[in-house]
Amino acid sequence: MQFSLRKADNYLPLITVGLILLNILSVYSGQYVYLLRYMPLFTVLVFLIYYIIKAPRVRFIVIAILVMLSMREFSVFYYYKNFGQIAYILLGCVTYSLIIIKRLDMFQTFLKDRVAIILTLVFIGLNLFILNELISQVKASYEGSFQSGLVFLFGVIISLLGAIAVLYNQVVNSDRSLAFLFFVFCFIFSDVASLLGYYYGINFFYYIDFVSAALGLAFFTYTVLDVVNNEDENNELTQSY
Repeated sequence: MQFSLRKADNYLPLITVGLILLNILSVYSGQYVYLLRYMPLFTVLVFLIYYIIKAPRVRFIVIAILVMLSMREFSVFYYYKNFGQIAYILLGCVTYSLIIIKRLDMFQTFLKDRVAIILTLVFIGLNLFILNELISQVKASYEGSFQSGLVFLFGVIISLLGAIAVLYNQVVNSDRSLAFLFFVFCFIFSDVASLLGYYYGINFFYYIDFVSAALGLAFFTYTVLDVVNNEDENNELTQSY
């Protein structure tokens, strides 16, 4: 299996490389070029417009996911305030929940796989432990237990999404499922890096954050534009039930 973003559209790799370079430049420039602070938001909007133009059939749930991601990037500008942090985490929960809903066809397979369930529970437990350690170190940044609860909810949702992505690729084993797996883990790396960059003040993590997010959006766009093998995937999933 030879994977390439070009299989979805010839311009997708070029747009992805251009946006990654602009995101790297936005981190490197720091506060010197004010407009470049909007690059993560601009990146999501570019992929949103690109999807609307290129999709043979525009799906509401894909639009909703990209709109939620846009709103999440906008909330970053108010992250230093309490409501900004709540909005950012809550929008992340909503976005990843919508992605799980989009892959509900995997749930029946997931529930029948005991190993997948056990590994997911272990992964969720480890994720919550790590989040608890992180929150305990930056607890001054969170007001009350509501925000902490949202962070733990976010950890559970993204852990479940990661498990579904792995199982989806194991069952289908296609370019599309591989792209979905890459997309999910790119966003996990991005979220972890953004937290480390913000709370520990390490600028290098923002490079990982911005590049991973842009690359993850490219893989997500690939999955929603590559509809050629959709029927074959549905047949494989039906047989796995």
